Amino acid sequence: MARPHDPAIRAKLRQQAVEYVLAHGVTKLALRPLAKALRTNARMLVYHFGSREGLMRETLAELRDREDAVIRAWFRGGKQPRALPDFLRWYWRRMSTPRARPALYLIFELYALALRDPASYPGVLTDPILYWQKLEQASEPGTKTDRAEATLLLAVTRGLLLDLCATGDRARTGEAMKLFRSFFRRKRELKQ
Repeated sequence: MARPHDPAIRAKLRQQAVEYVLAHGVTKLALRPLAKALRTNARMLVYHFGSREGLMRETLAELRDREDAVIRAWFRGGKQPRALPDFLRWYWRRMSTPRARPALYLIFELYALALRDPASYPGVLTDPILYWQKLEQASEPGTKTDRAEATLLLAVTRGLLLDLCATGDRARTGEAMKLFRSFFRRKRELKQ
């Protein structure tokens, strides 16, 4: 009879795996070197995550969980609901720093892998739009979220972050984000 999964061990491995792939990327990731770095073995990683792809999905989920906790704290930090343009300014400042670059590289690497093999990376391509809808709801509680608007938010933000990673031009991409924020600020003013 197989030993039952220990959620605490799995959670610890998931957290450690995030740190490893942030430092090394995922494109050439092999389970044996990862397992060695995590002081376990490849068999245990497969036992807890099913496969390399399963581990990558869990790594992305851990990264998203961490980011979601920071974002939720930001939204709770205001006395009244915080506006989407304010969120975009805060988010851009946070994600456009050199410190955030490893996380962005990881997200884009996993996104590219999911484009090639969506079945091995369920949710990687579809979850972000749902998340941006949730962010819209947090910025304007009680309003119905618009899928097209969430798509625009995701596409522009992701595109600008990808451009920043590719070129390193923080000034130009930052100016583009300012223009984008002004669109949402004007939209909000027209609603009021």
